[in-house]
Amino acid sequence: MSSRSRRILYYGLPMLFCLVVHWLALKIWFFGDDFAWLGLRLELHTPRDLIHVLFSPQAEGTVRTLSERLFFLVFSSVFGLESPPFRIWVFLTQFANIALLIQIARRLTGSATAGFLAALLWTANAGIALAISWSSAYNEIAEAFFILLAFRLFLAYIDTGQVKYWIWQWVVFLLGFGALELNVVYPAIAAGYALCCARQHFRKTLYLFIPSILFTMVHLFLIPASTDEHYKMYFGSSLFTMLWKYWAFAIGAVRDSKADWRPLWLGIGFTVLATAALAAFVYRKLRTGEWTAVFLAVWFVIVLLPLLPFKNHFTEYYVIVPAIGLSILAAWAIASSRQALTLGVAAALAVGYFTLSIADDHMAEKYHYNNSRRMKYLIKGLESQQKMHAREVVLLSGIDNDLFWSGFCDNPFRLLGIYHTYVVPASAKAIQPHPEWSCDTSRFFVNVDDAVPLLRNGHGVVFDLEGRSLHDITQQYLKTVASEYAERHPDFIDISDPMFQNRLGPTWYPAERGYRWMPKRATLKIHGPTKNGQILEASGYCPAAVVAQGPLQVSFQADGIALGTSTLTQPDQLFALKFPWPAEFVGRPMVELEIEVSRTLEPPGETRPLGLVFTTFTIK
Repeated sequence: MSSRSRRILYYGLPMLFCLVVHWLALKIWFFGDDFAWLGLRLELHTPRDLIHVLFSPQAEGTVRTLSERLFFLVFSSVFGLESPPFRIWVFLTQFANIALLIQIARRLTGSATAGFLAALLWTANAGIALAISWSSAYNEIAEAFFILLAFRLFLAYIDTGQVKYWIWQWVVFLLGFGALELNVVYPAIAAGYALCCARQHFRKTLYLFIPSILFTMVHLFLIPASTDEHYKMYFGSSLFTMLWKYWAFAIGAVRDSKADWRPLWLGIGFTVLATAALAAFVYRKLRTGEWTAVFLAVWFVIVLLPLLPFKNHFTEYYVIVPAIGLSILAAWAIASSRQALTLGVAAALAVGYFTLSIADDHMAEKYHYNNSRRMKYLIKGLESQQKMHAREVVLLSGIDNDLFWSGFCDNPFRLLGIYHTYVVPASAKAIQPHPEWSCDTSRFFVNVDDAVPLLRNGHGVVFDLEGRSLHDITQQYLKTVASEYAERHPDFIDISDPMFQNRLGPTWYPAERGYRWMPKRATLKIHGPTKNGQILEASGYCPAAVVAQGPLQVSFQADGIALGTSTLTQPDQLFALKFPWPAEFVGRPMVELEIEVSRTLEPPGETRPLGLVFTTFTIK
């Protein structure tokens, strides 16, 4: 095999391993904060808006121009809501990270095997799953790239003394601030390595702290502090608690609660054993004066240090960059094993690590895949429906808790030009409140009283998500909520609405466009008044033919007791007949009204005796 082929395999196999472990991440669609960033292009109206979009502080005062703003703006402008280009770019960045990690690990340990193994260990780490699956977390993958590249250039400067590497390190380091705030730790990484292994360069690395200090001061003093409890900083014993949580997750994929087949004790036990093995290896290297091992172990703490004060904000992808040092250290330990016993222990621990970490990767990625896939079916279905017929209001059925929290808060529907989207009341009951996530869920909820009139008037539509398909169920939904709507409005009847059909007597003629004709006599049932002084208002229309022969008398009875009589004289006019309720009717759950007109008519071509046209009955 030629040296070129060996080199391709050396770098290519870890990248292939990345594809094998995280293959599901390639298929994951958008979810969560993705929809906020996908909407950036909607904010561009003039060239001046570009400055605001790229550089204005967003959530928690962050300005991630490269890893969030440009990433989403460019890809969404070119590819719209197609996720594969986003996913491919993330993986290409991760492949670059793998190549850089191999080079750095090989340079620090002097072992080609360690370089190869370091890439495998880091690729399998449980912290990578969410970042490689979620486009909004691309900033973690991007920040790993900037830190790895800057450190690789720093090592090249140390090895060659060529100033160009030092300058390019500065360029990459400064660009890293456009990826993630965690970039402030890079000077500590460079200085830490120089202090341990290249002290002649230590003083020069101190200049790197200037941008980090300035960046930190801007965040502390110019950007308002967050009032969110999750982003408040605490100093005390919680620092060590958080350090342990991140350490246990990075090594043993330990979660606070059981997530799959892995018992909690297994991850904790493995973390303790692996920690002891790494500590023994560091101690052995220290005895021979190889301080690189100390640097690699401390790398984890250096990078995590700014995150430890956030005791209420544990995030799994925060271990991506810290785990780089541990991966190189563990790979070095495995590659250095020569005796049968140490080699056996190293192999057993490696198998345990890959088993636990890859299991966690698959569990996390499958969860996000399932949720994002359902969100994709919903959004793509709405997109197709919107092309066929636009609606002012969209109501959604079949939305469960997981689907709601996978993206509703950032209103993905506005990306389709739909600005009024609600979850039907039956689905809304399944949505669990999470006030800690700062999401006003009420803006997606609608009650039956508001929904029904919109749907009846043709201003809204109801879609149901079933599997991969989105179905228009507006008419079925109206039938379903008919009884509920009628029960919620016992003091009101829309005479033409099928929802109130069961309140009408048998003599009413079929509904026409918003009204019904009655014959000489008709009945209906309505709730009685709830307090003294209320009135019955009967609205309708008086066609000219009805009063062509003179005034028409209309009399009302309630449970056989006369309420009153009115006389209609004006042709082609709307009317509102009002009758006070006698006190004896107060509190009656249901009253039967009987309406009778003094005469009927039979226009030419009409075989039915027509009395009068009514539209609504209301108790006021």
